[in-house]
Amino acid sequence: MFKSRINHSLLLSILTVALTVSLSGCGAPSKIYAKNGQLGVFFTVPSGWYKISAEDIRTYELEGADAAAKTKADLVLWQEAFSESRKTSAKNLLQLEAPLALTAFARVRALTLSESDAMSYNGLRNLILPVTDLISGESTIVDDFQLLDEQEIITDTAQGLRTVYSFSPKGGEDETVDQTALLSNDRRSIYFFLVRCTTECFTESESAVDEIVQSFTVKGRK
Repeated sequence: MFKSRINHSLLLSILTVALTVSLSGCGAPSKIYAKNGQLGVFFTVPSGWYKISAEDIRTYELEGADAAAKTKADLVLWQEAFSESRKTSAKNLLQLEAPLALTAFARVRALTLSESDAMSYNGLRNLILPVTDLISGESTIVDDFQLLDEQEIITDTAQGLRTVYSFSPKGGEDETVDQTALLSNDRRSIYFFLVRCTTECFTESESAVDEIVQSFTVKGRK
């Protein structure tokens, strides 16, 4: 009887230790996963970042939009955005002036037939700004434009460019943009991923930026 009680106490002690160890390894996840399984695209941002409503993004984008812009908005298949700050709004995300906190924005959009026929690396590069013209000096739409890096990306399902550049909007603070734009192999859609902030903020967060951008994965439609 006495021996049985000792074994029971020992077993209880082992289980307690095991439970403590198990619980200590079950903290909050270190990343937020944003994905669309049907389109085969995902990315991650650090845990604690704040989601910007996709509906708010669409609503702001359509404010005062012309017919062509509305047509393009209707071709958006999926979009998701996060910011390091809860104060970042859809307006901060979409306006040319840099958000004060690091933000990440992914969008998948179908292409019209004419867009599909015309799309090139220059077209992908110029989705936000006329980067090609800015590089050659043919555009002065923004001040102090600098192309910092560019590399070709080729996957099993898409190909395109990762382009990093900085500029100063008219009357605004200098900002840096890390932009990935890919065209699907069937030329039916584009995959777009943007991480941006003021240049000061971006520089302070370079390692985080690279990890976020590297997480952007396009596997294509199922």
